[in-house]
Amino acid sequence: MHPHSPQRFEPTKVAIYWDFENLHAVLANNAHGDGAYSENRFKPQPVFVDLKPILEYAASLGDIIINRAYGNWQFFANYRHALNEAGVDLIQMFPRGSNMKNSADIRMALDALSDVHNHPHLTHVVVISSDSDFISLAQKVKQAGRFIAGVGVAGYSNRFWSASCNEFKFYQNLLAASAEPGVALEAAPLAPAPIAAAPDVDLEEAVGSPSLEEAKQALQRALKQLVDRNGENYVSRSALKVFIKRLLPSFDEQALGCSNFSEFLHRFPELVIEVDLISGGHVALAGQAPGLASPEPGEALSTD
Repeated sequence: MHPHSPQRFEPTKVAIYWDFENLHAVLANNAHGDGAYSENRFKPQPVFVDLKPILEYAASLGDIIINRAYGNWQFFANYRHALNEAGVDLIQMFPRGSNMKNSADIRMALDALSDVHNHPHLTHVVVISSDSDFISLAQKVKQAGRFIAGVGVAGYSNRFWSASCNEFKFYQNLLAASAEPGVALEAAPLAPAPIAAAPDVDLEEAVGSPSLEEAKQALQRALKQLVDRNGENYVSRSALKVFIKRLLPSFDEQALGCSNFSEFLHRFPELVIEVDLISGGHVALAGQAPGLASPEPGEALSTD
């Protein structure tokens, strides 16, 4: 390449895999109580899922080149227009066995791994499901050097599944973020119904959006470790956000009422100060002069 030629960046490529029945079932139970979906599973289903917020999130990661949804589509005809409009490839999964499980999770995982290995230009994988069946898939996708994001319902998403992703978004937060000002949300209540349960979801292992205190603790640990590792009290703001999401994959500053990451940092002046806006900006631990770190003896070895 000529030294003065503009640098060319390959756009990121995204594959989406919808465990559609799982998402629909959780929202149906959320709206109407425990067992609402299982009691009406083999009847035409009303619409609970708004596809657009999820598709917008996936598009924010890169170009969507694969968009597949798995389910028993004979009962989801009411979603036909929305699915066709979004260009979703529908994979029919007929229920089998005594429990009538459609085994979409197995097929999804196999298809995702096949796509990762057959399409080297694929950089991001997005899996929409709340259950724990995709933990092994997340591990394999990471091993292949790709980014995996999960989307689930707050209060019903398995905490081990959310922790296994590079990034995890809650459907309610995406829905709220995409709503136009003054428009009421109708697809699902933002707070899960307390008695509702969902197929294959152990509520004792479920996770919701992290609290501001949990986000603060992740910020404190991430900033301290970066300062100790770098040997100076001068940390890239983008590197700090990446580290926070490694510690807390479901971290989402907008869900915490902050319009951007800077506003989130401004909530904790006792922990972090902004130093400059060079190359995206740098921050430092509060209470120390920005620059070379001067920890107490033995403190640099801390992993807190």
